[in-house]
Amino acid sequence: MKLAIFAITKNGIKFARTFFRKIDKAALFTNPVDFKQDAKLAFKKYDGLIFIMAAGIVVRTIAPLLKNKAEDPAVVVMDEKGRYVISLLSGHLGGANNLAREIAKMVGGQSVITTATDVNSLPCIEDIAEKFNLAIEDFKKIKMVNSAIVNGKAIAFIDEDVKRLQAIREFADSRIKGVRFHKSAAQALKNKIDALVVITNKWQAAPSPSPLPRGEGRQNKFPLPYGERDRVRGWMILRPRDIVIGIGCDRGVKLKEVEDSYFSVLEKWDVSPLSVRNVASIDVKKDEKGLLRFARKYNLKIDFYSKDELTDMPLPSGFSSFVMGKVGVGGVCEPAALKSAGTKKIWIRKQKIGRVTIAAAKAPFVL
Repeated sequence: MKLAIFAITKNGIKFARTFFRKIDKAALFTNPVDFKQDAKLAFKKYDGLIFIMAAGIVVRTIAPLLKNKAEDPAVVVMDEKGRYVISLLSGHLGGANNLAREIAKMVGGQSVITTATDVNSLPCIEDIAEKFNLAIEDFKKIKMVNSAIVNGKAIAFIDEDVKRLQAIREFADSRIKGVRFHKSAAQALKNKIDALVVITNKWQAAPSPSPLPRGEGRQNKFPLPYGERDRVRGWMILRPRDIVIGIGCDRGVKLKEVEDSYFSVLEKWDVSPLSVRNVASIDVKKDEKGLLRFARKYNLKIDFYSKDELTDMPLPSGFSSFVMGKVGVGGVCEPAALKSAGTKKIWIRKQKIGRVTIAAAKAPFVL
């Protein structure tokens, strides 16, 4: 984590300087005059903020800066002697709970964690999502599911991936009261459910309009039989990050061409963008500006492979003499996707859209 440490009193600054030397990737702010402005800038720039001062000062300082669970950094407050280390904000998603525990060990203090699941030694839905590499579709649903966990309500997990479902069962079954695990909605609906957690990369699984990353809108349908939805009080969608998108493109392709082709394929094949783990291509495209700009815009890592690395991979759509003449291998998007995903089975065969080719492979589940 990229951390910022704040202190404004004489004793606090003295303690902060000693503590600062124990932390990697940290910045130290000790100017009381610029404190609020520094905190405002750090709130956007750093993953975690550590304040060595009274909690009241911190609350008043960060209150106008708060946005939501997905964006707010971890905030930890510590007294000037390091006796108590309080997880104040973004305990789960932002990592403040773990940060508070780590700091407490460093300074010999006591971590103070107040989130209900932690207090009751229960896993929260954020823990489950992180452990099994699942993206949360709607952060507003976190409170509903965690409340059901804490209060022992009936919770059902649905996942078509048997291996992942079994792994989640082994992690959560003995720790969460009233939880069940099913491969389909039909199985889950045999009993009344207070909270339903659906794990799927199918875009149409969203229970409400799910906006495209480009700001467009789309009406989706929840995969529950009509008339059965009233048996479920609340649901949440988790997206497995297991899809690798292979991309091939002509020289000089524009960002918009890559973008339009990418989302066209995802929509056609009903794939949630949140399920895309990364993209992959051949190394001669390392300097392709349109492709690189696309990856930066959507925060996607690109795995680049040499022609030698791609030569032994399958070509589900067949050998292309044209591509061989251009880059020295009989295909790009399919073998690159397969290589990056660590599989020999293609999930979406090559789709050619204008000057871009798209394919997809699904990475096998491993814990």
